[in-house]
Amino acid sequence: MTAPAQQAPPATEQVTPLTDNRAEMTIEKADQVLEITGDQRFWTKAQRAALAAIGLAQAPTHDLVAFFHICKSTALDPFRREIYYIQRKRKVFGQDELYYTAQTGIDGFRHIGQRTGRFIRRVGPFWTGPEDDPKWWIVGEDGINRRRWVDVWLHDNPPAAAMCRIEHRSIAGDETVTQAVAVFAEFAVGKDEWQDDPRTGRGVKTGKRILTGQWPTMGAHMIGKVAEAQAWRIAFPRELVNIYEHAEMEQADAAQRELEREAGAARRREARSQKQPGVVVPGTVVSASTTETADGATGQGTPEAEPDTTSAEPADEPPTADELRQELRAYASAMGSTVTKITDRWRKATGIGLNKANAAQLTILLAELRPYVLSALGSHPEAAEHVEAGGLLIRLDADTTVWSREDAREG
Repeated sequence: MTAPAQQAPPATEQVTPLTDNRAEMTIEKADQVLEITGDQRFWTKAQRAALAAIGLAQAPTHDLVAFFHICKSTALDPFRREIYYIQRKRKVFGQDELYYTAQTGIDGFRHIGQRTGRFIRRVGPFWTGPEDDPKWWIVGEDGINRRRWVDVWLHDNPPAAAMCRIEHRSIAGDETVTQAVAVFAEFAVGKDEWQDDPRTGRGVKTGKRILTGQWPTMGAHMIGKVAEAQAWRIAFPRELVNIYEHAEMEQADAAQRELEREAGAARRREARSQKQPGVVVPGTVVSASTTETADGATGQGTPEAEPDTTSAEPADEPPTADELRQELRAYASAMGSTVTKITDRWRKATGIGLNKANAAQLTILLAELRPYVLSALGSHPEAAEHVEAGGLLIRLDADTTVWSREDAREG
C-alpha cells in the first residue's frame, strides 16, 4: 500500500496588533459583536464592516486608528450613532487633502463631561438680542450697562447670541465656572437669495443671505447647542479636544459645498476654453463649409472661433414645450417632490394646465422654480452650475431621476 499523501498545512496570516481578532472569536452573545471591549486594541473585522456601512469604507488605517482611540477614550459608540467621523477636504500647498473630524451630538458632550467625575452642574443656555437694541441692556446699581440674558427665547427673530456655563471642579479640586458665548451670525448657515431678472428671465443673486436647515425655525436651539458645546470643551479640554458638536461644523460643510461648486465651474470653463483639433467642446460652433485662412487659402471644415458665452448650453435650437415639461420632472426629482406639487401654486394663479402651456409660459415657470432647485442640488455642484448658467438638467442627463437628493451625504 502506498502511504497517503500528506497535505501541506494551510497558510496562516501573520497576526499583528492591527489584525488580531482573537477577542472577536470569544464573543458569547450576539449583541457583543460590535461592542468595544476594554482590552481591545483595534477594530475587529465585524466592526470594520459596520464602519464601512456608515461611510468609512475608504478611510486610511491611520485615521481608523485615531478614530478607535477617540471612541475608546470617550466611551461613545459609533455603531449607536453616538459619535461620527466626518470626511472633509482642504487645500494644502494647492493640493486637495482629505481629513476627518470627530463629531457628536450635545448628549455626547454631556456624557463625557459627567463621566469625568468633576462635573457639578450646567447653567443655561441663555439668549440675548441685538447689540443696538436698548431693551437688551440693563443699568446696574453701579451705573454700568450690562447685557440682559433670558432663559427662554420667545421672539420671532433669532437671538443674537447664546451663553452657557458649566460648574465643575478643576484637576486640583477647586470649584470653578466655565462660560462660553456663541454669536448667531458666526455659526448660522445660510444661502444666497435669488430673484428673477425681468430682462433675461434667469435667476440672479440679490446679495442677501437666507437661513437654511434648522436655523430659520430652531435658531435659538441651534446656537444654544453651540454655546454649550464650547463651554463643555473649555471645562474639560483633555477629554473633548478636537471633538465638535454637529451645529458647530455646519458652516464648514456649507463652505466646502460652495468650494466644490466653484471648482466644478472652473473645470468646465477650462474645458470650454481649450481648442483641440477634431474635438467639439459643448458650447462651440463648428462650420462644415469652406472658410478662408489668414493667407487667403481655403480649408475644408475649419472650426470657427468659440463664441464668448457663459452659458453651458450648446448653441442649438431653443427647447420645445415637451422638453421643458421633461425639465420640470427633473426639477421635481431634485427637490424630492412631484411635478404636481411644485407647480400647484403656479397653475392656480395662472389657470393654465401644464399640458396646454406653451414654451414661453413654461420658461417663466422654470425661472420661478430655479432658485429652489439650485438650493436642492447641493449634492450635484456641477449640475447646479449648469442650471445657474441657464442650462437644462435634461441636457446633462435624459434620466430625470438622477438628480434625486437620495445620494446626498447624511449627517
